[in-house]
Amino acid sequence: MRSSPAFRSLQFLAVALVAAIAMACGSSAKNAETSGGPSAQPRAESIDTSAEKDTSGKGGTLRIAMSAGNVPIPDQFLTEGGEGKRFVGANVYDTILMSDAWQGDHVPVPGPGLATEWKVSPDKLTWTLKLRQGVKFHDGTPFNADAVVFAMDRILNKKAEFYSPDQASAGASAYAAVASYKKVDDFTMEVVTKKPWAFLAFDMVGWNIPSPTAIKQYGNKAYPQHAVGTGPFKITKYVDGQVMEMVPNQDYWKDKAKLDKLIVFPMPEPAARLAALQSGQVDWAEVPPPDSIEQLKSAGYNVLLKQYPHALYYGFNVNKAPFNDVRVRQAIGYGIDRVGMVSVISGAGKPATQLMYEGNAWRDTSFAGYSYDPAKAKQLLADAGVKLPLKMTVAYPTGGSGNMWPGPMDEKIQQDLKAIGIEVSLAPLEWNTILTLNRAGLYSPDYQKYDAYFFSPNTQTPIGAFGSFLGERIPKNGGCCNGTGYDSKDFDGLMTQAAAEFDQPKQDVLLAKAEGVLMRDAAIVPFMHDLNLRVMTNKVRGWVQPQSWHGDMRSVWVKS
Repeated sequence: MRSSPAFRSLQFLAVALVAAIAMACGSSAKNAETSGGPSAQPRAESIDTSAEKDTSGKGGTLRIAMSAGNVPIPDQFLTEGGEGKRFVGANVYDTILMSDAWQGDHVPVPGPGLATEWKVSPDKLTWTLKLRQGVKFHDGTPFNADAVVFAMDRILNKKAEFYSPDQASAGASAYAAVASYKKVDDFTMEVVTKKPWAFLAFDMVGWNIPSPTAIKQYGNKAYPQHAVGTGPFKITKYVDGQVMEMVPNQDYWKDKAKLDKLIVFPMPEPAARLAALQSGQVDWAEVPPPDSIEQLKSAGYNVLLKQYPHALYYGFNVNKAPFNDVRVRQAIGYGIDRVGMVSVISGAGKPATQLMYEGNAWRDTSFAGYSYDPAKAKQLLADAGVKLPLKMTVAYPTGGSGNMWPGPMDEKIQQDLKAIGIEVSLAPLEWNTILTLNRAGLYSPDYQKYDAYFFSPNTQTPIGAFGSFLGERIPKNGGCCNGTGYDSKDFDGLMTQAAAEFDQPKQDVLLAKAEGVLMRDAAIVPFMHDLNLRVMTNKVRGWVQPQSWHGDMRSVWVKS
């Protein structure tokens, strides 16, 4: 039996996904509200936990410098990638299922949220959800099955009055498996999937539920200026491009937030975030410049690092010569000095030789991965008959959530690849443009001039990790969001088997095999695992650094 943190955390998913026995008999799975998941494990990397352990107080105003280029637009599906969920979505909205991101000992997994229990039919297609009673939206609207149907109609029902094409595009991946849905009674929903889809529990962690009253009152276009959820915070001020302020929801159905106020500022430039922290403008800064880490430690700031499922990679246009030759893509994989890149970013990441990090249950241990081997890279290019120098254009984000420091990392790759005969031209784009590129595909007219793009997915869920490589999700085939155009029968077959496998250990084996196919085909070349760097003053207390993209802000307070 494997004992990696990822595997032990996924054992808890047998509950969240309704274990195989429950599948067979169609029985329900009721979940403990405060379950801590698997037994405690050794702490992952974290430099100073004194502030985390201090839960003695409450109150204060917390000011955060985000790496986002703008304030996340707080619609049902938010802008600014994962950072939108991290600082706004997870605070304003609750989801049908919710991950146990309040702890930091294991990778969070789905558990009860706005649904308290669920069961899956014997044919593994119909999910029956029992909804939580007594919950109200910030505007006083009762939460019930009608609110869930309304939220799903905005994404899936083109005939619905408040159907939103923009939201449908943003939510395409999260709802891709849904064939139909209906209200059974005020607090019961049925969701039918297109095929057996054990991953639906993960999908439902992404199903934000907005107030139908607010959307009907303001309309789709104006709703974000008046966004209303059932979450632990409610928005009191929103100025596009400048700031968002939130205060605790005193009627929240779980433990109330300790803060008096939460303020988030968009600051896409690392130097700006550092300056804001050092000048006292903010109390918390995401990913400041890497060369400032030691200085900040010495100055007494709380510098936090922890491994979590997240990777940075180059995704290739696999239908464009010469990148349609697997040997060329593999050559690039072997041509990147990842250890050297870790030095460039002052140790705030770990080399990614595969999409999944070592110890993760979904990593293919039969494949060594892409270590630095320039001689092998040159030989692969020669075998592919590539005339050198090979010119290559890479679209990369200038900043944005989860991207760490794209400039220095891209420049390092540019230097490494030049040594094997590949000349890389770097094309900077805004992060939201990169997200649009990923949805549209490198083969689309707007983006086919690029040979590859820099991307940084959350690999915490099966679809977050692997969904972007399913053939059915190629945009030109009507799917979302396979930006590379990768289409492999072997990969798709393994993912189909995994999606139909509700026994977690067996599913893990299939996912690891699928990851191995993807890595050998090199549709993407991973180069770094982010360690979730953030820095805060010692006034910030009670924050638990999670092994996930977002955590739980309810426990945080600011010492006066």
